[in-house]
Amino acid sequence: MTLTAEVLDTRSLPAEQGVAQVLQRLGRLKPGQALDIVTCHEPTPLLQAVLAEFPLAFDFSPLRPAPGQWRYHVYRRDSRPQRSVTDYLAWDHDRLDALLDASMTAAQRAQWPVARALADDFGHGLLRHIQIEEEILFPAYEQATGMHQGGPTLVMRHEHVDIKQYLSGIMDGARQGDYDAMERNRADLLGVLVPHNMKEESILYPATDRFHHDAALESLVLRLMLG
Repeated sequence: MTLTAEVLDTRSLPAEQGVAQVLQRLGRLKPGQALDIVTCHEPTPLLQAVLAEFPLAFDFSPLRPAPGQWRYHVYRRDSRPQRSVTDYLAWDHDRLDALLDASMTAAQRAQWPVARALADDFGHGLLRHIQIEEEILFPAYEQATGMHQGGPTLVMRHEHVDIKQYLSGIMDGARQGDYDAMERNRADLLGVLVPHNMKEESILYPATDRFHHDAALESLVLRLMLG
């Protein structure tokens, strides 16, 4: 996955004008293209406007925020008849993998401001991904299957603890300009994260899709996107 995206900064605009400009720019994107949006307004109304104007056209996830501003990566999807948990969260896996790879490449080249910014986006995105799984996806799966005390979500939650630990090591290494520390923690992270993501994409996500149909599935995916 490429991280290449135009940047649209709407902070100088009133909220309604910013929404209108975002919708106009998004309407010109082709499948596979992306737009990074920067706004000083709480982003939920903007994201809801995107979903209302283009119901199936875009996926989005937050980038690292800053005081008084929010940033979102918005990606033009291929044409598909409906959304699914598998499509959205697997897309976010790929997005996060690309951010980590780009951060490591910049760190190896001693481009530390770039490496830190990318590591911050990766860390913010991975923690958000874990949060929406634990607060939205896993309860939906458990409710649908009746598997509240065990099963795959219990394993996923345990693995999230290790993932957060190794992520912290990567972030500390980036802040300290220590490539070796980043690489050690990256190797440990991928040792957990790669099979973790494979289990989610081959078992947990498709099962959740099967247990939720039509409006219920659409509602679940939108909750994940806005979470």
